[in-house]
Amino acid sequence: LHLVNRVSSKNNPGQTKTITIPYDNISDADLQFCNAYETNDSNTIIFDVIRSDASNIKSTSTSYPWSTTLSDYASTASKKSLWRYTIVNGNTVSKECLSNDQLVFGVINPAYSGKQHTYIYATVGALQEKVAPPQGITKINTQDKTSQVWLPKQYEFCGEPMYAPKTNADGTTTTASTSEDDGYILSILFNGKTKLSSLLVFNAQDITTGPIAKVDLGVGIPHGYHGCFTSNPESNWSYEEIERRAKLSDKMEGRGNMWNEVKSDFSGLGLRLDDIEEVLGDIF
Repeated sequence: LHLVNRVSSKNNPGQTKTITIPYDNISDADLQFCNAYETNDSNTIIFDVIRSDASNIKSTSTSYPWSTTLSDYASTASKKSLWRYTIVNGNTVSKECLSNDQLVFGVINPAYSGKQHTYIYATVGALQEKVAPPQGITKINTQDKTSQVWLPKQYEFCGEPMYAPKTNADGTTTTASTSEDDGYILSILFNGKTKLSSLLVFNAQDITTGPIAKVDLGVGIPHGYHGCFTSNPESNWSYEEIERRAKLSDKMEGRGNMWNEVKSDFSGLGLRLDDIEEVLGDIF
């Protein structure tokens, strides 16, 4: 483990310290990072991660579909669980399992990034501790190790959860809440029967009640994608802006046969100068 002092640190800014992590027969190299923070006395660093144990993998597949049954999946996918690493005085590292459920895509309320957090949201398999595809949503309390779990139908699968803070009806942010989980969890649900996806909205304080809203997207979004939520006004594109960009994308895709032509005046895109206005006119 390599610890790098902040540039603003009073003691040895930018200096790197390397600490050996005790080996416990599970790799520490393939970690899905959730969050890290220092204790108030700055003597202890804590970070929570999802560890991957590949000792159960019996075979690998490089062709689609990679697995068609739960037993196939269990023999090709690694066991994943939530762990806490604690570094004391920059010298020793200890590890503690917070949840042995099959977890993927662990996230927190981003307002607590780099600060002490209590809750981690993740996708969870339907077989608890056994290896299974990421399917439902779980909320884990890192203090008492309890969890809330919601599972969809057996042919439905949730993607990475995304934390969204509450806002007023006019889009303005609500008064800052003292509660870490006073917000919403968003996730893209893929329906294996219809091959279509939906956006689910959960009350972040109570995952077990299931989604409080569902928006059918009308298209299929591949299961396993990462997610991201932002309330930045620059990212809140209007419907008209999205539609304009989509039409432009369709127009460029429709002229896909042009990309293979190399032309001296604009060969980087395979366009002639007189093509620019016709193909990219919406931009200029």
